[in-house]
Amino acid sequence: MNKINKNITAKTHPTHYMMHKYWGRKPHNVVSDYILNFSKPGETILDPFMGSGVVIIESIKNNRKAIGIDLNPMACFITENTINDVNLEEFEKVFDYIYEKNHKKFIELYNTKCPKCGGITAFENSIWDHEEFSKIRALCHSCGKFIKNVDLYDQKVFKKATEVFHKLDKENKIFYPKDEILKFVKRNGKSRLNEFFTDRALVVLGSIIKDIDEINDQKVKNLILLCFTSMLPNVSKMIPGNLESVNGKSGWVISKLWAPKIHTEKNIFNSFKHRFHKIKKGKQEVAGIFNSKDAQIFNIDATNLKNVKSESVSYIFTDPPYGDSIAYFGLSMFWNGWLRNKVNYESEIIYDPYRNKKYEDYSSRMKKVYAELYRVLKDEKYLSFTFHNRNLNIWKAVMDAVTSAGFHLVNVVYQEQAVASGTQGLNRNNTLRGDFVYNFIKNTKVKAKEKKLNNEGGEKYIARKVQSWIEKNNGYLTSDSLYEKLIPFIVENNLYSNKEGEVTNIENLLKNNFNYKKNKSQEYGWQEK
Repeated sequence: MNKINKNITAKTHPTHYMMHKYWGRKPHNVVSDYILNFSKPGETILDPFMGSGVVIIESIKNNRKAIGIDLNPMACFITENTINDVNLEEFEKVFDYIYEKNHKKFIELYNTKCPKCGGITAFENSIWDHEEFSKIRALCHSCGKFIKNVDLYDQKVFKKATEVFHKLDKENKIFYPKDEILKFVKRNGKSRLNEFFTDRALVVLGSIIKDIDEINDQKVKNLILLCFTSMLPNVSKMIPGNLESVNGKSGWVISKLWAPKIHTEKNIFNSFKHRFHKIKKGKQEVAGIFNSKDAQIFNIDATNLKNVKSESVSYIFTDPPYGDSIAYFGLSMFWNGWLRNKVNYESEIIYDPYRNKKYEDYSSRMKKVYAELYRVLKDEKYLSFTFHNRNLNIWKAVMDAVTSAGFHLVNVVYQEQAVASGTQGLNRNNTLRGDFVYNFIKNTKVKAKEKKLNNEGGEKYIARKVQSWIEKNNGYLTSDSLYEKLIPFIVENNLYSNKEGEVTNIENLLKNNFNYKKNKSQEYGWQEK
């Protein structure tokens, strides 16, 4: 096997990866190259933190067998819907029936009047300013597009929607999730999931999901549910609104559940149909490519791979949870709540002090995971995992887990992403735009040596090294360039702690010794003080 030791240019995701939102989706071509490099056709690939299934999907594409593990039911749901062979004609037929049935019943709840001719039409988008129904954008079949302030007619239509909602709710004829939002993902005053939707939205969503529940063909039912869950963020109060254009400013870009003060309310029927076409296109793109028999998907805890035999796996590629970076379970409750999924929050691997899930719990669970990975991996085979976190407490927990399991470090490679993540979208100046891929080997013939912490003057040692890198680069280094050098240096030299044995705070170390500012090209980077 050749060692991968350089960045692979990331390609944008094809449509079948864009059917449903999920966080941390790795570039498919990068994952594919690692699979091709570290395994052979017919061998079994494992991803114990499967997410939206990139490793599983690329393994099947490359004629490998795949085992996907994820404790989050939503991750399993997205992956299974991507690889399952579904009758697309039946999918379209059933979707059209549900769409038309609900459109006929409830489209009038989106009615507005054209300010020129007074004609009635359904609005496309609207803006709420705090709790006030403020502006509407619509298309009049006679006069064309228009934007207007909400008037008395619009207020009466919304009042009617509210009355319909309360009637259905009182008679117990509508389902909607009332799950309490986890504190770790709570951004503002909303406490329960239903508070992220207007009464009008709850009426329509509740009716649609009731009809979906009655579908007999399970694969068709699940794919239409995927259309449903994929539109939920866009038809919620989470999309920031533009009062002038009466459009959404962006999608769900931050890793929290929040409702901005100025937000959109979209016409659900437009969003539902848009998601249908997107998902249909994605399924057409991979028609005939997948054999779902080559994949096993398990909604279980990665600390106990009871469904995987010892030494049965030829390669592992995974993207483990980054401590507190992304609260996958907390964010996924936005979908899991609507699907009535039971979620094992207690076993989630995360740093979340609100649930008393601290570093000790994170470290303990990660050690169990890597012990299991060592057990199921064949001898002299490889483990690759990506990691992106500057907190050395988290780093140390992961590296301790993998080395104590018996793995040997081969190399660390900086890998760019195809697109910026939600966090990077908010803070691009001082956020890494890529991940590090750590490559390890299981070799039972060589005993793993436990590295002693190199804390004798560790912080000064790191600072001197950073100083030399900056000097060699004309007195300036971007965060990406710096961390591309710094992370392998810390890992390979075990430089996690200072003289007192406390885990080093890299951000503070850099801020105390260097300046972070713009250079002559107006690009942010680290410079000498």
